Amino acid sequence: MAASSRPNPVALAPDVLAELHPGQSVALLQALHILTRDGRLNQDSRRKLKQVNHLLQFIEPLLQQALQARGDVTLVDHGAGKSYLGFLLYDRFFAQRAQGAVWGVEARAELVLRAADLAQRLGFVRMHFVAATVREAMATLPPAVDVVTALHACDTATDDAIDFALQRQAGAIVLVPCCQAEVAAALRRHKALQLASTPLAELWRHPLHT
Repeated sequence: MAASSRPNPVALAPDVLAELHPGQSVALLQALHILTRDGRLNQDSRRKLKQVNHLLQFIEPLLQQALQARGDVTLVDHGAGKSYLGFLLYDRFFAQRAQGAVWGVEARAELVLRAADLAQRLGFVRMHFVAATVREAMATLPPAVDVVTALHACDTATDDAIDFALQRQAGAIVLVPCCQAEVAAALRRHKALQLASTPLAELWRHPLHT
């Protein structure tokens, strides 16, 4: 049974209800530990839910366009982490239809196992998970991909997600870049030398520009 078909187990406060989309599954949000058992949101969870729900508004029309164009739709979420985005998308869009699949790619195997177990318990049968980096997962993922997402994919995984989307000729890419720690560290390491040797280094003299 999908989480969206389960009864609301708690009475939600007005400030919590204001953060939810109409019909959004409270049971799923509790299973993801976004909502507490008594239906409350802490500050970090509120921020996370607000951000993901905001992204859903952009992604859902893209999924609908792909579905209308070819009668099916595949979304690949790189750097999936605990798969908040994938689960909420599935509940909002895929669970309402007989077509389509969500693939979550995450390098940390323990998170993949946890997400796969939750998907099975919720009856989200067209959610699939791969324990690998973006590059390692290339051969495992479907050849036809419509939408590629990456929500805070760590370090250079955002770049790998873009590369994957281009190789698969995905119709849309939706990204929220991470800190790019590896690139930032390289820039800091050679910053003094670069500032002295090339005017282009002025592009990243200030942290905001970097």
